[in-house]
Amino acid sequence: MKPFGLWIGLLIIGICLVAGCSSPAQDDAIEQSPADRSDGSPTPTSAASVKAVDYSTLIAFLPNAPAGWTAEEPFGGTMATQDGSWSTATIEYKKASDENVNALVIIQDSAYYQVGGWEMWDSFTSIETSDGYFRSSTVAGYPAWETYSKPDSYVKWIGIDDRFMVSVSIDGGTKSDLDTFVNLIDYNGIARLA
Repeated sequence: MKPFGLWIGLLIIGICLVAGCSSPAQDDAIEQSPADRSDGSPTPTSAASVKAVDYSTLIAFLPNAPAGWTAEEPFGGTMATQDGSWSTATIEYKKASDENVNALVIIQDSAYYQVGGWEMWDSFTSIETSDGYFRSSTVAGYPAWETYSKPDSYVKWIGIDDRFMVSVSIDGGTKSDLDTFVNLIDYNGIARLA
């Protein structure tokens, strides 16, 4: 894994490990009715009753490199405490025509714990400045947030059924690069892992 991916991967794992001291989402209660789930399946009543899928399962959902890009080896991990577990899979890509353009995809199963991107999710706010933006949107029917920082950094977080989170980052690239990777992911397939 190159420095960009290594840094992001270590950051995510660090957040997950530190978050081991945090509590499950909404004091163990999942505030979601079965009708809110995209696949209509029943929602667990407690984060502690849910076991995260293994990182190897998440790795299978990391997209292959699109045309003009190369992929590094995927990296994953499953973290567990006495209270629960969560897992993460990451992969870094490089643009063949410019090795300074990097993409990183992270898929996380929080198992309904407030870890990783879920720790910040409820505090996200739309912002527009001369240096960039932070905007809400949807991807494949799921809520999402996108950020842009000048001159060429983009990140999109997609929340899937309050459990899975997909993060796509582009460093040195374009909005078109971000959209390419965002559109390669099977969000409904990830949702069915629950």
